Amino acid sequence: MRLFGSLLNFLLGALVGALIGALITALLTPQSGSEFKVQVRQRIDEGRAARDRAEAETTAEMTARFRQKVDNPNALKES
Repeated sequence: MRLFGSLLNFLLGALVGALIGALITALLTPQSGSEFKVQVRQRIDEGRAARDRAEAETTAEMTARFRQKVDNPNALKES
């Protein structure tokens, strides 16, 4: 019975290893030129959107801190 359990564990480990290997291979397989360009463009667009969100959040936070520091809720407002 112990041999059966060891064999079962070995087979289960081999199966999991094969699945992980297949997944890694699928993820790292080169894409065609047009697919690669589309993926790069999407990542660039996502990065730009993240940058814009971070910039807006930082600006709002810094403005709020400044207004609190100078005790003027209208500071830095454009006329």
